[in-house]
Amino acid sequence: MVTGGRGPVTPLLLARRAVAAAERDVPLDAVEVADLMRHHRVFVLSDLTLPEAAAPIAAAAFRLHGAAGTVRLAGIAVDVRLRRRGLAGRLLTSSLTLLRAEGFERVQARAVPGGAAASLLASVGFASDHGTARADGRTDLVLLL
Repeated sequence: MVTGGRGPVTPLLLARRAVAAAERDVPLDAVEVADLMRHHRVFVLSDLTLPEAAAPIAAAAFRLHGAAGTVRLAGIAVDVRLRRRGLAGRLLTSSLTLLRAEGFERVQARAVPGGAAASLLASVGFASDHGTARADGRTDLVLLL
């Protein structure tokens, strides 16, 4: 959106915890997301300038390991039409803040070194957990909250 020659306007965005009964069209695998919403955590990024019934524009899913105070990033997705605008980073940062407020202390993730996911995770503070690549080429990453 552009207004009066002043350049693009950033929409009003809200990051919040997804609720299974209210979410539809979350841009991740529907069956897995339903399980994650019920038993773990899914956070969504909504554009407040869109109608209330509009689907979220991004989602981040985490698997909880409460006894250990740890969560694992299961996936993050942004509406394909809105990628490369920093929305994944905004959602991830907000999600980490909400997880910290719930008492979690550590977030784990996996990414291919040099890939887009690794770059995103590094930008919010993730670092190599063990320093060696796994058989699938991905590296374990960790962030202390």
